[in-house]
Amino acid sequence: ELGVPLFIRENSRHIELSPEGTMYFNMFQRFKSELYNIRRTLSSSTSILRLGYNIGWDVSTFLPNAIRECLKEQPDLKISFECLSFRDLVQSINDKHLDAIITTDNYVEGKTDYVRNKFTSISRNVVFSEFLPGYENIKTPADLEPYTFYMIDDPKVGALCQDIEILFRPFGFIPKFQAVTNISSVFAAIENGVGVAILDEWYQGIKRSYMHSIKLDDTLPISLVWHRSTLSPSLDLLKRKICEEFEK
Repeated sequence: ELGVPLFIRENSRHIELSPEGTMYFNMFQRFKSELYNIRRTLSSSTSILRLGYNIGWDVSTFLPNAIRECLKEQPDLKISFECLSFRDLVQSINDKHLDAIITTDNYVEGKTDYVRNKFTSISRNVVFSEFLPGYENIKTPADLEPYTFYMIDDPKVGALCQDIEILFRPFGFIPKFQAVTNISSVFAAIENGVGVAILDEWYQGIKRSYMHSIKLDDTLPISLVWHRSTLSPSLDLLKRKICEEFEK
């Protein structure tokens, strides 16, 4: 069937692979390894799905409903959650620590190893508190020129600064930026009145009574993202149910 000799037989006791046989043997070894990985992935992920999303996000408007609908079709499904920074979320699917993440598209742009399924976009807001001196005079983005803009110091900070500069060009100034270590530090600066920040509408901290915000003319695409090597019927189910939530 293969058209080549697979073995070299010197005698009945001494048999070895021919060069052609060695090539076929190596191919089938790779096939066996891939088959094992697929079986292990399917057996471990059909009943357990590890999902991550950004620290501080409030996803209660859609995710609990999507999960409830998943459980109607797959009652034995178990979903675990982990909230991490955007940078750590991407690293976690790369390390196979998580099966999928919900993230803004800009953190996975250009990464061909990932599958992106965009399901919505959310607005960006300039957020400040009542403890910010002169907060009562802030009516438009142009009124924010005197204040420092706080943001997270991560590999995307340069690109984010450029995006914000472009957003504020129509208002005649370039924001002053201050990078801090994490989102908690950003929010600490805002709630203590030492500066402002640009946060998306899902960040739950902006809903506090002493917080104020101005919506910008800009949105962030949001996607469910997973590594191309991740094979999971449960993930396909979750993707479908999340999309259905936003089609209602």
